[in-house]
Amino acid sequence: MRLLIIGALLFSSFTVLAEEKRQDPEMKFMNDLIVNAKLAGVCGAYKQMADFQAATQMPGGDEFIERFAATEMARLGMSIPEFTALCEQAINNYNNLNRMSQ
Repeated sequence: MRLLIIGALLFSSFTVLAEEKRQDPEMKFMNDLIVNAKLAGVCGAYKQMADFQAATQMPGGDEFIERFAATEMARLGMSIPEFTALCEQAINNYNNLNRMSQ
């Protein structure tokens, strides 16, 4: 049952991100887990940058984070709201998978 729930969560989340390849189902499942973990990590790194800047108020830090995020979003072909929504979904998936694995 857990595998069905995990599979449904991941399938709905990563059909857009996954490169079209022929994979056996077990390898696709593992790839989806890796993609979700990596995306959740990237989102966490952005959060840490924002938290650090909020705490330290480093001169030029806000501008750096804004430029960095804009450049990365352009590279990914996404808007910041699209990326934020994807992050929320990836983090929710990660938290659900973590809870299920315990």
